[in-house]
Amino acid sequence: MSKPMFYLRDLPKHENLRAQAQRYPDINPDALTSLIVLLRVASDTLSHLESLLARDDMSQGRFTVLMVLNRNPDLGLSPADLATKCGVTRATMTGLLDGLEREGFVAREDALTDRRMFVVRLTPPGRAFLDRILPQYYRRIDKLMSPLGEREQRQLVEILSKLGAHVPPTAE
Repeated sequence: MSKPMFYLRDLPKHENLRAQAQRYPDINPDALTSLIVLLRVASDTLSHLESLLARDDMSQGRFTVLMVLNRNPDLGLSPADLATKCGVTRATMTGLLDGLEREGFVAREDALTDRRMFVVRLTPPGRAFLDRILPQYYRRIDKLMSPLGEREQRQLVEILSKLGAHVPPTAE
């Protein structure tokens, strides 16, 4: 299992953060509490889903590549496009594709328009793998999100999208 993306387990109480504001006037206790809870829940959720994928010897990175290719399984994507869509470097994508190709889940094919380039496509075994694991994966997501009703889930998407639009991009 991978390392958590957020380590703090003993989350500070809101009252403690308000008290810290006496010492550090720039603290906004509500903002800090919101962010800490968001990071804790996101980290735990990602770790949980990664452990589910690990049962099938699948990493989050490789799974992400398969899922992006599965959006349009009959179309191929260049490694550069895949890297952009998956949020990884081209070098990282090369390693992910090497592993997926060894397992027979993807194939690299010459691009029809330019023989110097190639596209990556899902193979029938790649599709079969996804068809086998995705029902359980989607059931797990449904269970994880079940404390929220449909309206709350839509509100959560709106709130997180609003927050995400405000987060500056990381330097490459």
